[in-house]
Amino acid sequence: MRIILYLPFNAAPRGQWIVRRNSDLAGQFATREEALRHARMLLGSIQAQPGQDAEIKVEDENGNWHVDAAHGEPSLAG
Repeated sequence: MRIILYLPFNAAPRGQWIVRRNSDLAGQFATREEALRHARMLLGSIQAQPGQDAEIKVEDENGNWHVDAAHGEPSLAG
């Protein structure tokens, strides 16, 4: 099963940074760094299960999505 963890961009100075597991809310955080740390922890847990494939996609301020390059995946930045 393929799971995508999404971190949508949040331009609001006091807004919550969210993590979605496919379309489901997986958490809300005060900072982007906390959200990314949580997503990376989830990624490790998911990938530790046999037959599970997962990746993290992060939205930038222009609305473009990039694979989290910290996990050996190529960035989609152009």
